[in-house]
Amino acid sequence: MTDALERRARDDALAGALAGAACVCVGHPFDTVKTRAQDGTARGGTLRAVRVMYASSGVRGFYAGVGSPLIGASAETGLNYAAFHATRTAALDARGSGASGVDRLLASAFAGGFAGALLCGFITPFELVKCRAQVGRGDGRAWRAARECYAEGGVRGMFRGFTHTLVREIPSGVIYFSAYEVLQSMVPRPESSTLSDVTKAAFARADGLGLAREAVAAVACGGGAGAITWLAILPLDNVKTIYQCERPGGPMDLPPLALLRRLVAERGVAGLWRGATPIVARAFPANAAQWLTFEFVSRALHDRRATD
Repeated sequence: MTDALERRARDDALAGALAGAACVCVGHPFDTVKTRAQDGTARGGTLRAVRVMYASSGVRGFYAGVGSPLIGASAETGLNYAAFHATRTAALDARGSGASGVDRLLASAFAGGFAGALLCGFITPFELVKCRAQVGRGDGRAWRAARECYAEGGVRGMFRGFTHTLVREIPSGVIYFSAYEVLQSMVPRPESSTLSDVTKAAFARADGLGLAREAVAAVACGGGAGAITWLAILPLDNVKTIYQCERPGGPMDLPPLALLRRLVAERGVAGLWRGATPIVARAFPANAAQWLTFEFVSRALHDRRATD
């Protein structure tokens, strides 16, 4: 890898880490409600989950387990963006200078799925601790929930749900980055070019009006991509959440497909979208914050590289 590519990868990782932190700060309360609704500990749906959580813990309860995702999501998102852009660039380079819009979209889909699969070994322990803390394990504290998980299964136990996370993350990455690419290509711009590099072309103009337009585009396209992705993969997220909240040997301690069939039998197909209200309410602002942060930090780092 050349020095330029190495520096680009580091900048993508830094911008992604800050973007991940922004996403967690905005979205974690919604995610906690979603987990409670999915797990069934607050029966009666989303509004019931909100009332129960507020009555028992106040506002603090909505940030139960935030330490794990704040650390994990920052590192995860940084690695995710770095892996995505490196893979996408390699895929487009293999196509040469004649890459079409379809080639760019396919490259984004492949790179998104690959990055998602690559990260599963890293994010599974953080997802496990977050879910356990959100449903009240360890008194809602991430470090206590982590200690309980380790006591329950040792190092191997910290990776409980790896396969279930993999089943969620691959299609999630494909849909997420593809949706963002498509939505950005629909944004009217003075330039006639299509979006070919989200950290460069999105800020091709440095004037105030251009930056304001691109900020709105990042918010709208990032939020839209997040909402589309979560609606599509929510049944798989339900499977992962329920499995990770279940104790070994419990009735929901099943492989992904078997657990999916059981949920359909018990809840019906509509039950696979349990938690949809808080997750869609979360997806738009959280992912809007993530992409807005990523785009602006990327621009600043790109400008720094250009002047070095």
